[in-house]
Amino acid sequence: MSNDLGQVPDRLAIMDLLIRYARAVDSHDFEGIRSCFADDLVFVNIGSPDAQHGGDTYTETIRRLLKPFGATQHLLGNQVVEFDGNVAHVETDLQATHFMAGDPDTITTLWATYVDEMRRVGDGHEWTITHRDLRTRGTQRTTNAA
Repeated sequence: MSNDLGQVPDRLAIMDLLIRYARAVDSHDFEGIRSCFADDLVFVNIGSPDAQHGGDTYTETIRRLLKPFGATQHLLGNQVVEFDGNVAHVETDLQATHFMAGDPDTITTLWATYVDEMRRVGDGHEWTITHRDLRTRGTQRTTNAA
């Protein structure tokens, strides 16, 4: 990992992109979700064991996966960013809490890491996600006793 201060604007833009994504998921803003991903996105370990393709496909997969939940909260943690020209390799730890629709006392928590590849869009500090691998570290389902 480089400590090049010239990379700070890009690091902040990448952090902002991932925060926008997490907020869009939690608010069911599917246009916002879609805006984070390239048209030629490749993603794995999200709803299928096989690689899937396309930003639209990803968005529809997230829409389907969110249906059982009344509310979610995606918290992003440790992040490592490595640059290779106009490509960034990014790993971001995640804790996602999912409240079941119709049963808010049942909660599923996911601990995982987003392993993303991103590319710069244009000449500025805008980035898009081109490859996503969700690496699950663990899950826990709990029910609050009344």
